[in-house]
Amino acid sequence: MRRFHLRLQASLITGLGIVSISGNARAVDLPDLGGKPMKLDVTETTIVAQRFHERENENPKDFGYFAWLNRLNLSLEWNSFTVGTRLDSAVYALRPEDRTYATKGQADQVRIDGASRYRDSLYPAKLWVAYKRDGLELTAGDAYVQFGRGLVLSMRKLDELGVDTTLFGGKVTLQKDPVALTLVAGLANPSRVDEASGRALFLPKPLADDPSSPQPVFGSDRIVGASVQAGRGLPIVLSTNAVRMTRCAPYRYDDKGRVIDQTFDSPIGSCAPGDTTAWLSTLPPTSSMISSSEVISASQTLEVPSFWGHGNLFVEAAVQHRDRALEPNPKLSDGNAIYAAFSANAGPVTNTLEVKSYRNYYPLIASVNATQASAFSGIAYSNLPTAEVITQDNMYGFFNVCVNGGRNRTDLRVSPSLLLYGAVGYFKSQSEITGGGCDRNGTPTNKNSVDTDTFVTDLLGGIEYRFDKDRSSLFASAGYRNDVKAMGDIYYQEKSAQYALSVFISGPVSMEFAGRHRIRLQDGENVIGSSTVGKAWVQGEHLTAFKLAPKWVFSQGIEYTTQIGQPETYFNGSILYKFTSQSNLRVLVGQQRGGLRCVSGVCRVFPAFEGARAELTLRF
Repeated sequence: MRRFHLRLQASLITGLGIVSISGNARAVDLPDLGGKPMKLDVTETTIVAQRFHERENENPKDFGYFAWLNRLNLSLEWNSFTVGTRLDSAVYALRPEDRTYATKGQADQVRIDGASRYRDSLYPAKLWVAYKRDGLELTAGDAYVQFGRGLVLSMRKLDELGVDTTLFGGKVTLQKDPVALTLVAGLANPSRVDEASGRALFLPKPLADDPSSPQPVFGSDRIVGASVQAGRGLPIVLSTNAVRMTRCAPYRYDDKGRVIDQTFDSPIGSCAPGDTTAWLSTLPPTSSMISSSEVISASQTLEVPSFWGHGNLFVEAAVQHRDRALEPNPKLSDGNAIYAAFSANAGPVTNTLEVKSYRNYYPLIASVNATQASAFSGIAYSNLPTAEVITQDNMYGFFNVCVNGGRNRTDLRVSPSLLLYGAVGYFKSQSEITGGGCDRNGTPTNKNSVDTDTFVTDLLGGIEYRFDKDRSSLFASAGYRNDVKAMGDIYYQEKSAQYALSVFISGPVSMEFAGRHRIRLQDGENVIGSSTVGKAWVQGEHLTAFKLAPKWVFSQGIEYTTQIGQPETYFNGSILYKFTSQSNLRVLVGQQRGGLRCVSGVCRVFPAFEGARAELTLRF
């Protein structure tokens, strides 16, 4: 415990120093350099949380600990140059492995789990130097990059999921209409610490009773890519994109399969065949993508930005080859994908149609050992468009790997203050159920495909209404999703409703009511006793907020579920105080339900939260 107090004291001093530096940065005008002004942007985010002990049916390894995470972003601009860095740190205490357990078996389980969890750390998460002028952009270090709609490359930040992946290396962008060229090369660099679970991608702590430990949980993924765009500013725009990803070992290995740490190449890794084979052999074979040492993806896009001001069209076709030395069937090493989106409007009506046809086409999944770092298993360097609502979380398994279908949405602008909309989607997936899949021609890999094919009908209808001189609003929708197997049995079914009602009261005072409620039924889930058929369950959340503009927001949340094995109710309260439009403090106390959350097809499972959490964000 004394060691923790020393760490905490040092971190407090560091944190206070950072805030002091941030304040001084805002107060001091930076001098001109060479007759040109300099601009320093500082963003300081610090999160302090104390988890309470678990409730019934909750995993004790996820609760009862203290965490302090800090992120300091610095960006200095001068002339055409930008220099930036992000420094991340984490401090933990009252960790599960520090407690006393009744049996040695329980203590060992927690100790093994803690090898890659609750790790004190201080490291430069991002670092970059950029030059931008007259259509030329050069970046050395970390950069976000996406080609087309993301079928071949999509490295971006998803704040809702805590996923932040950049490419650490070099990026060159040259734009001179009607042509643009982008070249990228480097190492994939996701954020190494997960705030929600305490997991980390650092080399785990060694275990005395395991001579092969420590084994890394994240590899060295190398990416090289190029995108050429022609027709910028013209009626038709064409883009050709290509990416090669190579999986290398994060460390060199000795002849006994143990990592050799503390060497010059440790931060970069090794692509020697023996080291790569040793590393890939530790990854669970969840898909052909994760076991492929090299993947090449390429796509061609066609875009019509405007049909005489009444619509637009985007089409992207992609191919993929995965190097699998043990794959006897070459048709299973290749995949292809087509995605298209067409939007048209006439008077008060706007119609948007999205279609997709993916055959054995995988996202570029990161080299993460999902058995040891499951919180990072959703990291991918490309993202297949879902053609569904952005928060859709009911595409199970590898739903998008082998799928055909589309979704159409129609919006009717009844008046400037009233919008009605409806959407219908229909999909056939050959890969949602374990054991299914297809080859590059769409031929099922399972001879009994009727057991693994699923057919999805998804319906949605909603309203957006603004009233009281646009000071109040109502956004509401209702949906129905029916996912059935080829023989007609239900694989998943859902009825849902969601709403957000904002009511202006007087002056700076307003109220907001928001919620989402669902009735869910899934094959094999919520099973009672010896039955093999799952029962439907209800789950949802409701938030009531009192707003005192522009400074205060007081919120109270209720979450619930009737799913077996989870607490039924969750209560929480929070206060948000805005120092300025860009700086705020948010404090939450109570409980939040865990579960799967998705954004644009990127998903991860969050553990439940029981405790108190404060997040301070300062922007200068």
